[in-house]
Amino acid sequence: MSGEYVVRLNDDVDPDEAKAALDPARVGLKVAWLAELAQQGVRVPAGFAVTASAYREFIVDSRLGPVIAQAIRRFRAGRDLVVAAAEIRTAFRDAWLPPVVVDEIVAAYAELGGDGTDVAVRCSPRTAAEGVQDEVFLHLTTVQDVLAACRRCFASLYGTVAVGNREALGVDQLRVAMPVVVQPMVRSGLGGSGTARGESTFVRVRASWGIGSHADSDLYSVHPGARPLVVRHRGAKLTKTVYADPRGTRTVPTTPAERAGLVLTDEELQELARWSVVADEHFRHPMTLEWAKDGQTGSLYVVEVRPGVAAEVTIQDRGSSVPEPQYG
Repeated sequence: MSGEYVVRLNDDVDPDEAKAALDPARVGLKVAWLAELAQQGVRVPAGFAVTASAYREFIVDSRLGPVIAQAIRRFRAGRDLVVAAAEIRTAFRDAWLPPVVVDEIVAAYAELGGDGTDVAVRCSPRTAAEGVQDEVFLHLTTVQDVLAACRRCFASLYGTVAVGNREALGVDQLRVAMPVVVQPMVRSGLGGSGTARGESTFVRVRASWGIGSHADSDLYSVHPGARPLVVRHRGAKLTKTVYADPRGTRTVPTTPAERAGLVLTDEELQELARWSVVADEHFRHPMTLEWAKDGQTGSLYVVEVRPGVAAEVTIQDRGSSVPEPQYG
């Protein structure tokens, strides 16, 4: 069951109840959009959102309102914005989450498997123009790590750029909130990841081994109709990003087999293309999907969705020839 401070992403509830529970004002755009795609049959990781109400309870319980107000007053009186914003973030990181919030997060994390379960914790801003640094904490395996990451996400609301943007727009610094999303790790460090986006009658897919996209990724054009057409450009894929213990990432060379092969099969490409079409039609706007392939299960997941199209990265010849397109 979901509560005031935590909302499960995989609750089987009435669509109208789900719409209210997953309102972007409550759980942020990132969570709301993923949940809407999941209801349309797109595969997204399970998990839970820590709500805007949890953020507000944290502010009240830790008496952070006066800290924020004082730092903003000092900035308006001439103090450097970088210093004022850093003061607020430090206060957030040193504070404790309220017990009522902790209890719901602990229960939700236990449902995912509890201590020893790899999760990712991400910010989920409530507006696309929030100007918040997109904090992401990967490879967390204890509830204490999850709680600390939630505080860091709350604190990211007071990054220098975000505070400056709100001041310029006249937004009340005390009326904002930052939801957070917690999801099991998709082990793309052992598989692959990239983006998919609609373009005219084709879906463009970028794919790399490991985590994130690289300039020498594979590029695909997929026509998702009754007679699927796939155009493949195999990238050099000289390096990949993988998870590093105890957390974080590192870049390593790919193997000869990875450089020579393609990251995705035709069936996987068609699945991503279908999801891209679903997203564009559902949101009635071109959307970019960030996807990941779990190297342990082989399953594809959409891990983030955002409006607009991703900027293309020009493939540079790094000493390896790029083959002619392959048609299928």
